[in-house]
Amino acid sequence: MLYMIEAEIDYAALADRRGEVLAAEHARTQSLYEEGIAVAEWRIASGSGVIAIWDCESHEKLNEILRGLPLSRYIRRTQVTPLIPHPLWPDGRNYAGGKA
Repeated sequence: MLYMIEAEIDYAALADRRGEVLAAEHARTQSLYEEGIAVAEWRIASGSGVIAIWDCESHEKLNEILRGLPLSRYIRRTQVTPLIPHPLWPDGRNYAGGKA
């Protein structure tokens, strides 16, 4: 099932661990891409977080992965929205640089 994950990250709380934690987070995210779980990710323009699309087998597995992320203790707010296919684009619709 696809999920949209919005996470607001408290970067200030990382303090002197910022480089270490972000490197670990990027490595974990890369492995999630390789496993086919992380599908896409965008930074929020304010710089305070991310929006990601993940493909996960269950709510429970998604929760397990989110809680195990290196950044998990620095996330102020997380909103997870399960997604279902749109009737006009049942296989999804890829972003093509603003072109429909």
